[in-house]
Amino acid sequence: MDEFAGKRVVVLGAGRSGVAAASALARRNARVEVYDRKPLTELPHADALLAQGIPIHTECDAPASLQGYDLVVVSPGAPPSHPIFALADAAGVPVWSEIELGYRIARAPIIAITGTNGKTTTTMLIHHILRAMGQQAHLCGNIAGIEDEQTLTEAAERAAPDAWLVAEVSSFQLLHTHAFRPKIAVITNIRNDHLDYHGSWEAYALAKAKILANQTPNDWAVLNADDPGVQWVVERGHGEAGKILYFSTASPFVKVSGENLNIADMFKPALHGVHGLENALAAACVASILGCTAGQLREAFASFRGAPHRMEFVGEWGGVRYINNSMCTNADALEKSLQATPKPCLVIAGGVDKNESIPQLAESLARHARYVLLIGRDGQAIADALQALGYTHWEYVESLARAVSETSRLVRAGDTVILAPGCASFDQFRNFADRGEQFRRLIREVHECDGRTH
Repeated sequence: MDEFAGKRVVVLGAGRSGVAAASALARRNARVEVYDRKPLTELPHADALLAQGIPIHTECDAPASLQGYDLVVVSPGAPPSHPIFALADAAGVPVWSEIELGYRIARAPIIAITGTNGKTTTTMLIHHILRAMGQQAHLCGNIAGIEDEQTLTEAAERAAPDAWLVAEVSSFQLLHTHAFRPKIAVITNIRNDHLDYHGSWEAYALAKAKILANQTPNDWAVLNADDPGVQWVVERGHGEAGKILYFSTASPFVKVSGENLNIADMFKPALHGVHGLENALAAACVASILGCTAGQLREAFASFRGAPHRMEFVGEWGGVRYINNSMCTNADALEKSLQATPKPCLVIAGGVDKNESIPQLAESLARHARYVLLIGRDGQAIADALQALGYTHWEYVESLARAVSETSRLVRAGDTVILAPGCASFDQFRNFADRGEQFRRLIREVHECDGRTH
């Protein structure tokens, strides 16, 4: 408690993570002020701050100066160009992410999962396995699109010392960590993503690598042996600390309670394709570290329902399957999800390309799709790239509503319709979850359905 008492702290951002950080600091007798460039009417979480008497400065980027302050806690959405970073540097004030704060107040050990793709499913699966083992576990962190979302800080305040904090952590959050040290760190893969924020793949990869930076010989790292990005990190000395357990789809065996299990052959209905096997292997490695039995692991795989908006089965009508994969926001995720999609498939893709990856998106679509319906800001650019490849079975329809409407004209029995954007959502939606929820609703409206499959 005394670590923060009397400290002057600026929390940047009045979103979910900022409110959690500010509230936790105020409870520890810090003198907290919150800054957010949005007006109060656009900050749905701000009432919680006002109820605690925490000052909030809206429509304001930052204080004029940070002289006299002790700490800045930043929102994961703050870009490197935000003035708070120059102010903190000038005043010599440390900058933390919310997960750094959560780590420092946690009594329970942390299992932290990061990666370009698969981290949400892997996080939820590890949490599910722990529950199957009878362990107390708190699902938390950057995980989005689920009920009862909670930040690492919120979970850290609630969790008993004998519980586990199972946290998805992003590159944005890891970038501003200093002491953050998970007991078990998992990296699913490191591909091209968020280059608009980090500036280069190397900077992005090094941010991800910070999940390993403070591990000791008593800690574990679970790493993807097949992934060139993970190997790049390890070869540069970022995977030396702690004990390393590698997983590989080329040799999908994990020793669990003395049994060498072939994870590829285990019944796991919610884990599709190569990417589903990668997620299952990562989770199985964690399970083996935690002392899970083979029976508990089999039960957990069989009962796992998957993560919303990640290869989520919406329903089947007239012999046509509909899949919501709104979380697919980059070229690698698009390729992996289409590999796992039953064929023939019609794909709804497009949005905001954040990685200059339009040629790769077009190649995956041309390789796997019977027909492509394109939406969003960069949908026409993807269409142009498809045309350049000689692929002509596409249509730019601009909106998701029109794309769903068009599918009813194009589909035939045996087809799969999948929302796999390969792009970010913020041109037309609040976030990827909003996009996925709208897709579900539109599909059911088209089929005049109350949610039951036919």
